[in-house]
Amino acid sequence: MAARKRSKSRKRTPARKKAPARKATRRKVARKKAPAKKKKQPARKPRPLRKSTSRKRTTRKAARKPTPARAAPPALVTAKAPVVAKAPPQRPTATPAPARPAPIAAGIPVEVGKVTHFYGHVNAAIVTLDAGELRVGDMVHFRGHTTDFYQRVDHMEVDHAPVQSARAGQVIGLQVSQRVRENDAVSKVAR
Repeated sequence: MAARKRSKSRKRTPARKKAPARKATRRKVARKKAPAKKKKQPARKPRPLRKSTSRKRTTRKAARKPTPARAAPPALVTAKAPVVAKAPPQRPTATPAPARPAPIAAGIPVEVGKVTHFYGHVNAAIVTLDAGELRVGDMVHFRGHTTDFYQRVDHMEVDHAPVQSARAGQVIGLQVSQRVRENDAVSKVAR
């Protein structure tokens, strides 16, 4: 048997074209230049404002009439009276001055407790009562390292329930008008 040529069913593809040969010379590549950095200039002092001298302002002053001189008041014609000696001024008799209201701390303050906490978002102070009794309407004095003010007790709570009075040993919440700090002394001021 004779060897047959196997027919290959190949499709012929067109031959590829060769790229043109590159020249050995180097091309100059145009590089983008980075923008030049600007030097920081020292801050200039502002110049004082000057009036422009290029224009001359011509203003006409309104013709003012001179004001007439005031006439002197007519002289009073008085007859010469005999000179009478004046008596020295008399001092009024000593009358007591009206009673002034007593200062807030006129009474002896009695320390009733200390601040244990302050809630700034509601302006409330937690006070532990150590001695005495505190009622709504009493005047209290908050005193500490940076605190010193007087305030009347308007609202007082024990365990989130409003009360009218509290005694030693209780922990109360007071509405305060200013910031207080821990360990500030709370004193009751006599009315």
